[in-house]
Formats: sequence, C-alpha cells, structure tokens
Amino acid sequence: MALRLFEEVHNSIRRDLMRGNLKPGDKLPSERDLAEKLGVGRPVVREALRALENSGVLEFRKGASGGAFIRQGDGRAVSRTVNDLVFLGTLSLDQLTETRKCLLDQAVRLACERGTEVDFTALEKNIEQMRQALLAEDVETSISEIMDFYALLGTAAKNDVLTVMIGSLSEIIAQILLALKPDYLTDLVAMRLEVLSHIRNRDSEAASKAMNTHMEILHNYVVEKSKSLHTLNLEPFDLRT
Repeated sequence: MALRLFEEVHNSIRRDLMRGNLKPGDKLPSERDLAEKLGVGRPVVREALRALENSGVLEFRKGASGGAFIRQGDGRAVSRTVNDLVFLGTLSLDQLTETRKCLLDQAVRLACERGTEVDFTALEKNIEQMRQALLAEDVETSISEIMDFYALLGTAAKNDVLTVMIGSLSEIIAQILLALKPDYLTDLVAMRLEVLSHIRNRDSEAASKAMNTHMEILHNYVVEKSKSLHTLNLEPFDLRT
C-alpha cells in the first residue's frame, strides 16, 4: 500500500533521527524549508509534524526562537499506547498491574545494589511530601507524589528502561486512584518508609518482600474496584507535570 504524503515526510524525519542526523534538542527547519526540501505542500509537512508531536518525538516551542524541536524523550507515548490498549480490551488491567509488580520488584533489588545516598534522600523527601499532601487531603498532589516515588526508584536502580516502563504502566493506576480516592492511601507512608529502610540497608530480600506486600494490596484493590473501567469517568493524569 502506498504511503500517504504526510507519512513519507514523517518517515523521512524519523529516518534522520535513527541515523543520528537529528538529535534531542535539535531544531527542525521551518515548514516552508521542509516543504521545499521534500517537494510537498506545507499542510503535508504540518500534518507530519503533528503526528511526530503526538508520538512524543517532537515538541513545539513558542516565541522568536521557537519552532519544532526533537524531544529529549520520555515515556508519554508509551503511556498513551498502554492506556489505549487497556481501554480497548487488548490488555487487561490485571495483567498490567501484575507486570508492574514484577518490574518494581526488580527495581527495588537494583536500587539496593546501585542506589546512592542522593537517591535515598530523594526518595525520603518524596515520602515526606506525600505525607504532607495526604494530611492536607490534597488527593491529586498525593497521587502525583505516590507515582513519583516509582520514578525515583527507577532512578536509584540506574536503569532508564525500568524507569520508563514503570512510569508508563503507572499512569492508568494514577487515574484510577484519583477517581476512587481510597482510604488506604494513608497507610502508604509507613509502607514506603519500610521499603526505603530496607533499600538503605542494602537488604534486597527484605526490600523486595515489603514492596511485594505493598504492591499486592494495590493490585487487589485496583483490579477489584475497576472491573468496569468505563464507568469510572477517568481523566488523563500526566505523571510528568
């Protein structure tokens, strides 16, 4: 099947990225210059750029020095894909939370092995911010801090793929928790402090056991309460805002 014009432009830019001709932070030529270079109309270029923005490859900046730039990269596109697959029924929420448990178990073990005091201090600060948000009954901030904990854990594990994958599988969990506002969130401070204590002591078995207990509670709650996802009136929850 022949590619549509905007797909050809889209693929041309991605090809330059794959070959190293474009790198994160690089600014693309203007729409006019791209159109002339590729022999297409500006609307075609515009459509291709929007597709690349939606897939997380580009970002648009405003102002005199603005334009289309290659993104540094994060897991947003992966999150959107995973969420869509769950809501379409291709993936089950049960499978998603189960996979997330496996990834977090590995992250905890690697954090015990590779984490630094800087990483542990960041986790400790996150737990305190979560505690304050819970006391203030600020549910949205609480859940943001709860999910940031997993990103910081991935950082402590020194594995960027784990960080992206855990974050991508966490967005839908954040949406559900924000909708349900479960009472058990207040128990998370003690749970997190226990996990962190074991990580600081480099006790991977104890840290893994504590994290798995924590994840089992969350897993059972989310799966039980979300048997009908479409009735929860979920709203997108950006973990990186």
